[in-house]
Amino acid sequence: MIPIHNLKPGDIVNVDFDGTFTRGSVAEFDRENQQICVITNDDQESWYSPADLSPIILTKEDLEKLQFVPSAPFADGTITYVRGPFSIEVKDPNTLQEITLMYRNEAQRVFHHGLALHELQNHYLDMTNVHLIDRAALED
Repeated sequence: MIPIHNLKPGDIVNVDFDGTFTRGSVAEFDRENQQICVITNDDQESWYSPADLSPIILTKEDLEKLQFVPSAPFADGTITYVRGPFSIEVKDPNTLQEITLMYRNEAQRVFHHGLALHELQNHYLDMTNVHLIDRAALED
């Protein structure tokens, strides 16, 4: 479950439709009825309750789809993923734990746990004022 107040339009989440999980992008909200409209990969637009949504744990593949480029590993194993002036430093690349988000000269945001894909999107939006979207989904 993802609370409705933790989501923004464009966030990528998993939706549960009769036991089948599908990735989708949040389109709009009906806050009065606590419903979220999600567009799935087959361009199907449906309304869901927050209980039908689940986070997608961030992976290296997701970062690459979002056009982040990995650096060569540092001596301690740390990898930095870069997209323009935004970077994500990952202390444990195997589990994507111990993450530091950096944008230009702003204060860094440090997380001692992994992030969900929609959480990264929301931090990116908050720090850059630009929504981070899956470019591959736009090309399909």
